[in-house]
Amino acid sequence: MIRFLFQNHKFVIMNAELSLTEILSQVQKLNKVEQTTLLKKISAMVKKSETATPPIKLKQLAGLGASTWKNVDIDKYVDDERQW
Repeated sequence: MIRFLFQNHKFVIMNAELSLTEILSQVQKLNKVEQTTLLKKISAMVKKSETATPPIKLKQLAGLGASTWKNVDIDKYVDDERQW
């Protein structure tokens, strides 16, 4: 696991495991502005991961709704739509 420390307004990466207790200990050493900045960055990271969805390709939509049109005479439907 990669270890991050916040020093001089920058994250320093270290190769070691970091427990939640150790993380909280490091966060408590930050001033209020740094804690708020960290909280905003973590919040944005979590929000981004929750809302990230893979894009839909148009080919995936092929055939979608086919059952809706199964028993419909398409020519009659189009003619009826044109009559309004």
